[in-house]
Amino acid sequence: MIIKGKKNRYLRSQAAVMKPALQVGRDGISENLLNQFEILINKAELIKISLLQNTMVEPQDLIDALNEFDDQVVHIQTIGSKMVFYKKAPKIKNRKYSIELENM
Repeated sequence: MIIKGKKNRYLRSQAAVMKPALQVGRDGISENLLNQFEILINKAELIKISLLQNTMVEPQDLIDALNEFDDQVVHIQTIGSKMVFYKKAPKIKNRKYSIELENM
């Protein structure tokens, strides 16, 4: 799934004021990181991930790993070591951004 145009701009603007919810360090892309990512993305829909200086993970490696882990995850933006991902929440009560996207 690819999000373009107004919807992508909206998600980027919302992520601009967010702090990173996850950090990828020297452990790299571990099972623990993927489990934490799944919990956070299902509750928040939009999360920011930071790649720390001591990690060997490249941004594209993380994008590929998260897409393999869950094919509904959409990469929104990468700026330096910060990355933004979106996934529509499975529970209706956790949907905030997806409701706005549907109204665009």
